[in-house]
Amino acid sequence: MHLVIMAAWEWSRMRPLTDNTPKPLLRICGKTIIEHNIEPIIEHFDEIFMIVKYKSECFREYFGDMYQGKKIHYIEQWEQAGTGAAILGLEWSITWEFIVISWDDLYESDDIVSLMKQPGYATLCKRVSNPELFGIFTTDVEWRATGIIEKPTDASIGSLANIGNHKFDDQIFEILRALPLSSRWELEITDLIHIYIREWLYSVVVAIGRWISIGYPWDLLRANDAIIGWYTTIVDKWAIIEPNVTIKWNIYLEEWVILKSGTYIEGNVYFWKWTVIWPNSYIRGNTSIGNHSKIGAFVEIKNSYIGESSAVPHLSYFWDSVIGNHVNIGGWSKVANLRHDGANIRVMVKDKLIDSGRYKLGTIIGDGAHIGIGTLIYPGRVISTNGTTLPGEIVK
Repeated sequence: MHLVIMAAWEWSRMRPLTDNTPKPLLRICGKTIIEHNIEPIIEHFDEIFMIVKYKSECFREYFGDMYQGKKIHYIEQWEQAGTGAAILGLEWSITWEFIVISWDDLYESDDIVSLMKQPGYATLCKRVSNPELFGIFTTDVEWRATGIIEKPTDASIGSLANIGNHKFDDQIFEILRALPLSSRWELEITDLIHIYIREWLYSVVVAIGRWISIGYPWDLLRANDAIIGWYTTIVDKWAIIEPNVTIKWNIYLEEWVILKSGTYIEGNVYFWKWTVIWPNSYIRGNTSIGNHSKIGAFVEIKNSYIGESSAVPHLSYFWDSVIGNHVNIGGWSKVANLRHDGANIRVMVKDKLIDSGRYKLGTIIGDGAHIGIGTLIYPGRVISTNGTTLPGEIVK
C-alpha cells in the first residue's frame, strides 16, 4: 500500500510562521509535523507520494528521495484547485490502494492503521463538539456512509467530522476526471465520495485517539502540550546539567544542551540540541525550545513554542507565546497573556480579528524579527517576519 501526503497548500492562516516554512515542516519538539505522523506508521507502506506546491523545494531539501528506507515521489500539484485535483495528479504515478493524509495536523498512528486495514473506500472521522464547522458523515449501524453534509446547522445530523484522511485505489481517477468543478471552481474530493456513498461503497472509520488541528499559529501550543505530555525524562549523555539546577516533572534534553546553575524547571519541557539556558532562569511547562536557541539569565518562559536559533535574553518574560526561528529579543522585554476582562484573546489574521478560543495567549513572532530592548507586547499581538520594535516600544 502507498502513502500519499497532501502538502501543497499555502497555509496563509498560519502566517507569519509559514512565510518561510510550509506548515507540515514546522518543527515541534525537534521533528516536523509530517515526521510526528509518519514515523510510527512508515513500516506499513511501500512508497511515499508527496503532493507539493507552495515552497516545494523545502520538502525536497528536507527529506530528499528516501525516508527510513521508503522511496519518496514528489508530485507537483496542477494549477487546478481542490483536493480532488491534487489527488488526480497521481493518476500516472500510482497503482493499487493508497492512503491520503493531510499532514498538517497531528493524528494518532493507530487510527491511521485502522483506516489502512478497512476494506474498500473509507474516511477517517472524529467526533467533534462543533459539527457546524465541518463536513459531517452519517452512517448506518455497520458504519457504511449514508451521507456527508457540509457544516450542518441541525445538531441531530451527528458529529462524525471528516478530518481529511481517506483510503482509495487507482480506480478513482477515471471518475475524478469526469467530475464537474464545484461552485468554488475546485475539484472537490467530497463530490467523489458522494458517488461512492450512493453506491453503498463507502465506509467510515472512527478515530479514537488524538486529533489536533493546527490551523492557526496558537494551535502549536496545543500540539506542544500533547507531544511533551507523553515524554518521560530523557537526558542525552552529552547534555550538561550544572550544579544547583532544579528539575520538577519531566524534561527531554538532547545532545549538548546546557542548563546553567540556578535554572529552575517546572513542568514538562523539551530542549532541542545545542540549546543554552543561562543562570537563574525559570522555565515552566509545557514549553519547547528549538535547536541552537539561548535563554538568558533571570528569564521566565511558560507554555511557549520557541523556534530554532532564537534568543530570549536576560530579564525577559514570555508566556503562552509562539516565537519563530532566528528571532532576537532585547533584554527586559515582556509580553502580557491575559485580558483584564478575562475574555478570549483575539488575533489579527488576514486583516480580520479571530477569536483564538484561548483566554491566555501572549505574542506570535515571525522568523527573523528583532525586538528592541524593553519592548512591552499586549496579548495576541503578531509581529511579522523580519519585523522590528524600537527600544521601550509598547505593541498595542
